[in-house]
This record gives sequence, structure tokens and C-alpha cells, in this order.
Amino acid sequence: MAIAIPSPASVADDLVTIEEALAFVAQSGHPMSRTTLNRLIGRRRIRVARRGRRNVVSMSDVLVAHRDWLDGVMG
Repeated sequence: MAIAIPSPASVADDLVTIEEALAFVAQSGHPMSRTTLNRLIGRRRIRVARRGRRNVVSMSDVLVAHRDWLDGVMG
């Protein structure tokens, strides 16, 4: 029986635009600026993909980065 090995370049199921990610984290009561999110994306090396004219990122990756930012781990 063969074991399926996931591709390291697989596309996440939870892709959202930067604007959608910012709106979602703002609902937590701890909003962040676009500049801060872009800085965290770079530091965490969060993959950014293009969908049409928009950049999309994994919402789960953004939430982990947001949590660490709030805890003072990064940023």
C-alpha cells in the first residue's frame, strides 16, 4: 500500500486577501495595520499567492502570526 505524501507546495484551503485577513483580526478587538501584517508576513515567510489581481495568504498562518504578535513573540 502506497502512502500519499503531501506536496510541500500544496495550496491552502483557507486563502483570503490581505484586506479580508485585516478585517477578520480587527474583529478580535486587536486590530493591526496593513504595514504590521506585511511585516509579519515577511518575517514569518508566509506564502503569498496571486489570485487575479489580488494577493492571498493562508488565514491560519495569519492567525498564528497575529497571536504571536499579541504575545510579543514577534514584531
